[in-house]
Amino acid sequence: LQSIMHRYWAARNTCPKCSYSWTNDLTSSVMNLRKVDFFWINREQRSFEWFVSLLSQLEIELAEQGGAMERFLDMHMYITSALQKTDMKAVGLQLALELLHEKSKRDYITGLKTRTIAGRPNWDKVFKKVSEEKKGKVTVFFCGPPQLGKILKLKCEQFGFEYKKENF
Repeated sequence: LQSIMHRYWAARNTCPKCSYSWTNDLTSSVMNLRKVDFFWINREQRSFEWFVSLLSQLEIELAEQGGAMERFLDMHMYITSALQKTDMKAVGLQLALELLHEKSKRDYITGLKTRTIAGRPNWDKVFKKVSEEKKGKVTVFFCGPPQLGKILKLKCEQFGFEYKKENF
């Protein structure tokens, strides 16, 4: 994610007189990507902390740049240890978190503008939405537990997306 953003930053233009910065629609020679949907799934809040400063910086810069960059990256955050709002035990908590997010425009769990969702992604909905966007060739890059990797690989085969995994 960081290397992708560095390519965008390298393509940024700045006016020498007023220091105004902008990014034109990027040519394929600079970037073959048209859209990135970044999914980050963690069991607990502490797991978000080590990466949140980079994500916060990306949110700020994307908002400042606008144009091509603002539409380029969508972040999707999930916390699996929290009860979903469909669970009656969590309705009040989830409602309170939504109201706090509406008021402050910041997520209470991560501090980002991107809202953290309780539970796991509905991969059928996610893959269907990406497929319907028709942005061109779709490649899913995965790093995480092998069981989730198997699920994503099957979804990629089902939707005709390319699947690549990274092991650390």
